[in-house]
Amino acid sequence: MAIKNGIYPRFAEVGKIKIGGKGEMKKSANGKDFQIPVRYDHFVITTTERDKDGNYKMDTDIMKALGSSEPKEIPIRLLFDDIDMNFHTSFCYYAGSKLICKGNGESAERTGKDEITKQVKCDPENCEFLSSGQCKVSGILSCAISYNPEIGSVYRFRTHSWNSVSNILAALNYFSANTNGVLQGLPLKLKMIKKATAEHGNVNVVTIVLDGLELIEMRKQALAEYRNRMELGIDMKQLEMRAKEAGFEIDKDDPSDIEAEFYTVDPVIVPQEKGTSSDDAVEKLKTKEKTVENNSEQSKMDF
Repeated sequence: MAIKNGIYPRFAEVGKIKIGGKGEMKKSANGKDFQIPVRYDHFVITTTERDKDGNYKMDTDIMKALGSSEPKEIPIRLLFDDIDMNFHTSFCYYAGSKLICKGNGESAERTGKDEITKQVKCDPENCEFLSSGQCKVSGILSCAISYNPEIGSVYRFRTHSWNSVSNILAALNYFSANTNGVLQGLPLKLKMIKKATAEHGNVNVVTIVLDGLELIEMRKQALAEYRNRMELGIDMKQLEMRAKEAGFEIDKDDPSDIEAEFYTVDPVIVPQEKGTSSDDAVEKLKTKEKTVENNSEQSKMDF
């Protein structure tokens, strides 16, 4: 007899897509050793296993298949049509390794000093935490990597870059609009590109592009995918609903693993308070850099 309750089917996360790691060892003001996280100009694919230092082990098979030790693009396929399920986004405010506030731009759950979590209004345009850099945008992309033949396996890419989140969302919305909502199975690439910013010059950001396809060919493949579903009687909306009920969108990463990445000085464009001068922005950046050093010594984060 099959189990009716207590077990929930879910996709297996088999690895992570990273764009950073731990840097050189340094000493804090009180003499403790710690590593400052650094950004890469390429992707690193890891397994979900950790080495003796607590770092995620590199997936050597996938890295070898990519044909480069420092790949700047990865062939991927999405698991669903729903954009939010493929790329879960939110605003997050961490204090050390503790998630204080998480919102969607309209409402948020905030934990106070009394450890009580309350529903509050989430207003990005007027949020003091967002304008100061304490709160950041967060995006988690769930996808399959084309070089991994294991159907049902999931890789996740996390970013707190305003530019990367904006780029990925724009790309997914554009593709969806041109395929009448079909996204699952389309041949895509996660790609690192250079972006010019007024504040920081050229910076690395991540986006999604078609993998060697013209727009008309993408539409043909989307149409073939849709017809195939109809013939098989596949209800994508029902599949997505079941995945949601099984907790697919829940962020399962340990907050202590996010801490160092979250506090790394990230050269992205963050909405500023009205009337903020360039001198104010520089001062805020210096404050964030100090926050990195103060928090990194306690961090257990690896990318």
